[in-house]
Amino acid sequence: MTIVIVLAVALSVIIAGVLAFASKALYVEEDPRLQDIVSMLPGINCGNCGNPGCKAMAESILAEESRLTSCKPGTQEMREEIAEYLKTHPDEEGEFTKVKM
Repeated sequence: MTIVIVLAVALSVIIAGVLAFASKALYVEEDPRLQDIVSMLPGINCGNCGNPGCKAMAESILAEESRLTSCKPGTQEMREEIAEYLKTHPDEEGEFTKVKM
């Protein structure tokens, strides 16, 4: 019984170490503007824009693949707010995202 407990603890420590290493080695850095754009979108994850949710829509906007008018529940005020945000906040390389209305 004691051996089983020792083995379980040892295995848990090994798995924890592997997970800690993997979280550092496999970390993917997101565009810092992504969360700001997600918070400006309606947040209802309806999929009417052709993306599976608002976060995917924000990623698509940053990749210059989607038009802001694709967001059907969004208002013109929301679109203008996102466009203004992208005009004043460049990416990490200093380039501005071209907004498609």
